[in-house]
Amino acid sequence: NLAMINYMKLIAAVTGMTFLGYCVYFDRKRRSDPDFKRKLHERRSRRPAPKAGPGDLNEKDMEIYFLDQMQRGQGLIMNGDIEGGVDHLISAIFVCNQPDKLLHVLQSTLPTEIFAMMLIKMNAYECGQKRLAFPPVVADEESISAV
Repeated sequence: NLAMINYMKLIAAVTGMTFLGYCVYFDRKRRSDPDFKRKLHERRSRRPAPKAGPGDLNEKDMEIYFLDQMQRGQGLIMNGDIEGGVDHLISAIFVCNQPDKLLHVLQSTLPTEIFAMMLIKMNAYECGQKRLAFPPVVADEESISAV
């Protein structure tokens, strides 16, 4: 029975090595093709340019982005990553069209130390011109109160 297990391990190792060898062979063959760089450049130029960020999204996508940032921020804070969570909450505040109400909700729900850290970081972002030009997200009062 032990011999059978060793035999299976050997077969698995040989199969894995054969697969890796084939991958290396195929990759070298592909890269040595004289038209490889030209084809790669054409493929990349045909691709649409990636969006610059949340500023290019429509209102529905902005609302989804807002809710996603709020959920990520809360999740990270609950898991102990305070700074990461605060960064996500700040991103949500920057895209919100009612930041005062959102700040009021966060002030009543977050511990004082975390809320103070968030305000300090927000001030640093604004003073350091790190704030991106996000258009306000259409988040109604239900979305904010659901947070």
